[in-house]
Amino acid sequence: MRDPKIRIEELTSPQDLRQCVEMQRATWGWKDEDLLPLRTLLLLNKIGGLVLGALDRNELVIGFINAFPGFREGEVYLHSQMLAVRQDFRRRGIGKALKLAQREEAIRRGFQRIEWTFDPFEIHNAHFNLEGLGVICRRYVADAYGPSTSSLHGRLPTDRLVAEWHLASQRVCSRVESGVHRAENRLPPTSSVVHLPADIADIRVRDPDRAAAIQRDFKRQVTDLFGKGYCATGFESASPPGEVSYHLVPFQTQVLAS
Repeated sequence: MRDPKIRIEELTSPQDLRQCVEMQRATWGWKDEDLLPLRTLLLLNKIGGLVLGALDRNELVIGFINAFPGFREGEVYLHSQMLAVRQDFRRRGIGKALKLAQREEAIRRGFQRIEWTFDPFEIHNAHFNLEGLGVICRRYVADAYGPSTSSLHGRLPTDRLVAEWHLASQRVCSRVESGVHRAENRLPPTSSVVHLPADIADIRVRDPDRAAAIQRDFKRQVTDLFGKGYCATGFESASPPGEVSYHLVPFQTQVLAS
């Protein structure tokens, strides 16, 4: 549970936003070319975007989340680009609190949807996004950001799933407001499962060639299902032993009510 002494607010001052630039470097180990610079963070709040920060009682920015305004298929939305929390403050619910605050502010501004990309091999993020927040995924972007200067990604292409967070849907509200999750036995008989090794994070460090083969196979399976109208709606980290699983179902409007 988040410390009540920590508050979340919109960040607009150069002093606060400089801390966000520093946090990017500390979190991902990026070189300057990959950092979102101060002048862009300052611009976001002026063009309909958003930068929220978690601050402690000493006014230290201990976490932040940002988003750009986007436009797709005739609809405006927010594209959430990055979320970071200082290492000493992780595992305290700050990331989730930032995400929920972003949702509240987006709804207040009239947005119906937030999107972002995430690494499908980051299994904690996958579980949080699909099970905790209730996102769905219908798109896979191959090598979304090109070669990364972060050692966290190894030598793999920066493939990403696109998360769609339909903010006012029953699916999202049931998870973020009441914590109710869809029961597995409600999956339709046409559902499909795509597996990954549970230790994929270790594999891509110790055996990059095997990790690359796993990534190619995952991409093939998921993009084939997306092409047939499926969407990812669930993530299972307990079964079968040694594996984690993405659950996909044919997309229908009922998915957002599940």
